[in-house]
Amino acid sequence: MRHRTASQRTGPCWNTHCALVRSLTVLRLRRHIPPRGSELHRRLSLSPAFACPFRASTTLSALPVSEFEAACADCPELSALRSQINKGWPPSVKAVSSELTPYYRLRNELSVKDTLVFRGSRLVAPISLRTVLVALAHESHPGVVRTKQRLRDLYWWPHLDALVLSTIASCQPCQLNDKTATPHAAPLQPVPLPDWPWRILGLDIVGPFEIAKWDCKYAITLTDYYSKWPEVAFTPSVTTADVTAFLTTVFARHGLPECITTDHGPQFTSAAFTEFLKERNIKQTRSSVYHPAANGAVERFNRVLKESIQTAMQHSLPWKAAVTEFLQVFRATPHATTGVSPFEMLHGRKMQTKLDILPLPVTYATTDAKVRQRVHRQQSKMKIYTAAKRGARIPQFQEGDKVRIKNPLHVLKGHSKFCAPVDVRRQVGPSTYVLGDGKTWNASHLTLFPIPAKSETPAAETETPAAAAPSSSVELAPDSRVKRRPLWLKDYDP
Repeated sequence: MRHRTASQRTGPCWNTHCALVRSLTVLRLRRHIPPRGSELHRRLSLSPAFACPFRASTTLSALPVSEFEAACADCPELSALRSQINKGWPPSVKAVSSELTPYYRLRNELSVKDTLVFRGSRLVAPISLRTVLVALAHESHPGVVRTKQRLRDLYWWPHLDALVLSTIASCQPCQLNDKTATPHAAPLQPVPLPDWPWRILGLDIVGPFEIAKWDCKYAITLTDYYSKWPEVAFTPSVTTADVTAFLTTVFARHGLPECITTDHGPQFTSAAFTEFLKERNIKQTRSSVYHPAANGAVERFNRVLKESIQTAMQHSLPWKAAVTEFLQVFRATPHATTGVSPFEMLHGRKMQTKLDILPLPVTYATTDAKVRQRVHRQQSKMKIYTAAKRGARIPQFQEGDKVRIKNPLHVLKGHSKFCAPVDVRRQVGPSTYVLGDGKTWNASHLTLFPIPAKSETPAAETETPAAAAPSSSVELAPDSRVKRRPLWLKDYDP
């Protein structure tokens, strides 16, 4: 055996140790590699990207040492490496060919025995068997760390980690597991302030309240996007007839709006509700499926309404009377976003309340321009805060991509939280997409499903030594972690 190491790694003891380690490595090698020419070997060698065509239940056969040695003898990269080790390494890496550059910094750890090349006690795998070894290490589909650990225990080659990452990133069974599916919150999309009051309304249903009286099981809520004026009505049921009766009463007081935003509740998708709006020339827009933030104005008011109901329960007050008193206070209080009370924004004057002692001014001092400036400032501040809190990312889904939808409902243990991959048909908003199921989804419920690359030529014929790290059809996302300087360096000036 010829061994090119530092001077302290020579002598009979070291040679005996290396021979023993290599013998053990060869014995362990027999248990991990399928025989060349077998169906498994042919399928695993089809593509460097490796789309994981086998199943976890496949029985893997051992590879004779002679077969592995033959692959090493036929590998042009290992042939050049053996020749370089035998004749010695030059003093500079510039004198080494490009295919051997990754080996130069490890030159003192490399040795040769017949056609096998070792890095310490680990075998340097030939190009034609690298994807096969990764496939065997990835048997039963462990994660990236465990796959690397199995390989590093026996083998080494340049860009081993990159090959493992690209392999698992394009492995369909792994991508179908919940561990690799990670949806990210989309940036907040503030709704612009309408041009005038009562133009765009948000409509929703709260409930059921299990402990309420029979006539307060549900609450129908409505909010004006311009003035933030709320309307509430308790009802024992929430059929389409109940919703239209509530809207008829409200429209009799304030008039008809241009648009109403709702979710996908059956009351709002029924033919009767659509006909009700059509008769009044009112446009209906629906939020994304299971994304209540798209109708944020009314959803935010619902939270305040529930707090007022809790207060009524603590004082044992009737719900309807307590909520009516709460509505008067809410309408007379300046809103956090506009800085003006909903009553003043809707009616152009202040509301007379118990707090007022002096007569109210006749003129309307607040201008629309000031309100719009404040709303824009508040919305920008909230958008930045929400993006930092949720770690929001701008969605990059394209038409034709495969995505998986996270189930927003309860999922039984052992079942997947994500559905089968569906196609992206088109993008209808900054973070909203229409998918193959015909529904509109927000990007916060979606995760990209990578499509493995396909190749019809064997890896041994297409891969060159200069391309030791095969590219994957899956673009790995950059590391988004925030990297901070250690605190113990705060007083250090370089």
